[in-house]
Amino acid sequence: MQQSKINTVPSFKKMEPAESAYQKFDLKILWDKVLSGDKDALGKLFNQCFNSLYSYGYRITPDSENVRDAIQEIFFQVWKYRENLTTPDSVQAYLFISLRRELLNKKKSCQRRDDVNNNYYIEEFDALISYNNWDEILNLEEEDSKELKRAIENLTPRQREVIYLKFYEGFSTEELSEILDLHAQSIYNLVFSAINQLRYFLDN
Repeated sequence: MQQSKINTVPSFKKMEPAESAYQKFDLKILWDKVLSGDKDALGKLFNQCFNSLYSYGYRITPDSENVRDAIQEIFFQVWKYRENLTTPDSVQAYLFISLRRELLNKKKSCQRRDDVNNNYYIEEFDALISYNNWDEILNLEEEDSKELKRAIENLTPRQREVIYLKFYEGFSTEELSEILDLHAQSIYNLVFSAINQLRYFLDN
């Protein structure tokens, strides 16, 4: 990464992938301050959003340094082009979209360099997620929850991603539509099919 980026974007402590969603905070206030040239607000926004971004990015590309570099890059771009940016409806969704795009571009670049087939990277979306909330989501009995990990691993990568973003990051259907670049009906279908598939797997 270029030295200018490191000087512009606040450094971060080494962290493990987060399991929780964003803490309650008005990200739009921080965002507006960043657009006004407040570098302290940039650092606060970075620190507030890092864990969730890292957790999501690591499931797309399980390479800690690549994910960290990608997060630094999107905040560098926000700062660099702040005068040309507006405030999005959801700052959280905007950052997830940016991270997803950055990691996809890096993936494609590596594939070209390594001369490997150009499979859509989300096919590798990791099923390694926390299962603590699923008893309530699926109305599971205690004995059923023991089979949940195996059931989730049998979902398609795209189903795993939409389930993760909806139930662990709390995105709305409209936000998911923007992040995944899918129509709202496709989001509904993915969620519906994933939940039904999980219930079917656990019932059998």
